Order: sequence, then structure tokens, then C-alpha cells
Amino acid sequence: MGKKAIVEGKKQPKVAIIITTYNQEELLEVSLDSVFKKTDYKNYKVFLVDDSGKGEIGKKIKKKFKKVEVITNNNNLGFSKSNNLGIKNAIKNYNPDYFLLLNDDTEVTSKNWISRIVEVGENDKTIGIIGLKIIYPDGSLQNIGGYMKGWEIVKELDGERKKPFEVDHVMGACMLIKRKVTSKIGILDENYSPYLLEDTDYCLQAKKSGFKIVSVPDVKIIHKKGKSIDSLKNKEIFKVRMKNDIYFSRKNLGRFNKIFRIFLYLPMVCIFKKGKDEDSLNPKNFRLRKDFLKNLAIYLTSF
Repeated sequence: MGKKAIVEGKKQPKVAIIITTYNQEELLEVSLDSVFKKTDYKNYKVFLVDDSGKGEIGKKIKKKFKKVEVITNNNNLGFSKSNNLGIKNAIKNYNPDYFLLLNDDTEVTSKNWISRIVEVGENDKTIGIIGLKIIYPDGSLQNIGGYMKGWEIVKELDGERKKPFEVDHVMGACMLIKRKVTSKIGILDENYSPYLLEDTDYCLQAKKSGFKIVSVPDVKIIHKKGKSIDSLKNKEIFKVRMKNDIYFSRKNLGRFNKIFRIFLYLPMVCIFKKGKDEDSLNPKNFRLRKDFLKNLAIYLTSF
């Protein structure tokens, strides 16, 4: 991956930045402001999908950021459907070489964030999807890619890595996709609506079709996602998690791993929660959930 850097100007590949938003107007404005002020790459266009179902956010953004192409959904469609609309619109009106999926609660910190990941993509034709180092606002590591280990979806935990490396999946909060990937395998699987696991699934589908998935750790972006969100506190979120995880497992895992994840791991998630040491698999680290019976009922209705 150490060949010539991308030539400036007209020879730069066209990048369509796809951002979907639901109700985070203030964070979205900060994100867009950072993109336009801190990006040294020239050949890109931003496509915003207003997924609020009202269109008010899109109108305000268009007024403040005139370069943004706004697409408005009449209803809240979720991550995969909204990103797919953005991708289709970009193909029709911009004909890009790359699609860069970007969350509305991210903030650019490195001027070369696009130029660097595009450079990595251009220097290896077998690469299909590229991620980078995603950090929390306090600077700690959030995501730098990950792997499938049997039934388990695991993260790369070495935040000190410097050179691009292959992974099985990268986080959809900032994910660069080559046009030839969408041409070969299509766009995001909308069965994952409204959100969760569509990014991991898409990376795995790309790998199955012969594309490399690469993480570029020498560039980073801030993602303002909460560090300690318990998805089981909100039953609607938990319902989505169970439904999508079961679908993901059926689609992507081998027979034994599929059975293990669906019929052992997920019920355990319903019943137990981890203590303070989130990375510890010590049985002493787990606590019984007070509402585990309700969780199990939701799990059983998710098939």
C-alpha cells in the first residue's frame, strides 16, 4: 500500500459523502462544518438524507450549507434504507467513484481523512471497503475495525496500530465503499432496518465477493456515540437488536456458530449483563438482569 499518492485536482476520484439524519440537528451542523472546513480533498459532494419524516432539518441545512444536496424522506426509514437512497441519488446526479457513509454525529479532525483513505483504496485494486480510526470525544478508541471469530463479532483492540491492515468489518459511522463493490453486490441490506449490523453484514458480503476490507489507523474521526449505552434499557432498541442479530446470524454464520449465537449467546444477553469490567469474560463479572423474563419474551417473538 505504499505506491504513489493521489494526484491533486481533476484526477482525484469523485467521492460522494452520504449522511443520514433523524433528530440530531446541532450535531449534524457541527459535523458538516468540520467536513467543509477541515477537508483538504477537493473532489467530493455531500448528500444529506433527512430521515426525520418532516423535512425541516433538510431545509435548515440547505439554507446554511448551500453545497449540500438534500434528499427528504416522507417517513423515518432508518439507516440502511436512507443510505441506499443517498447512494442512488449520488449515482444519478454525481456518478462517483466512491461512497463515503458518514454518521451525523461525527467530527472531522484530520484534514487528510478523505485523501488518505482514498489513496489506500487507489493503491490496491482488490480493496473494496475502507474504514479508519474512530475515537470518542475524549480521545479513547471506539472502533478500528474487527473480525469474525466463529460465532463472535469482535473488535480490534490495538489502538496503537499505524499501518493499514485487513479486517473482516469496519464501522458504518465512517465507511468508504468503492463503486465497483456496489456494482457487484448491490447496496445495503434493508432487512436490517431501522439500524444495527447492516455495516458488518455489508463488509462480510463484500469479502465473500473477493474484496478486501481494510482499516487505516493513521487517520481518525470523532464519533459522539455514548460510551456506556445499555441497549436493553429501551425495549424497542432491544427488539431491533434481537431481530437483526438473528437475521445476521442466519445469513452469515456456519451451522454450528449460527446455532450457538442464536440459541445460547442471545438468550444469555437477555438474562445477564456485564459488571464494570466490560472486557472480562469471568463468570463473576456477570449480573442477573431484573427484567430478564421480559427480555426473553421479546427474544422469542423476534424470529
